[in-house]
Amino acid sequence: MADNAHFITNAGGAPEIIVRDDRGSPVTRLALPAEISRPEQADEALGEAGWTRRADWTTADDGWVVPVVPA
Repeated sequence: MADNAHFITNAGGAPEIIVRDDRGSPVTRLALPAEISRPEQADEALGEAGWTRRADWTTADDGWVVPVVPA
């Protein structure tokens, strides 16, 4: 199963992380404080939600993505 975390930095709203399963269905959604704007800052919230990165973050049109596994 290939889960991915998508860290979205909304210009008009609060940043968030959405973890999706291999079918693209959201399994975890995390609202983050507005001051979190870099993926390295999002790592702590991702870990607290029970997920671990498997690689480095890569850029996306609206933020960053990374493969994750349950912690």
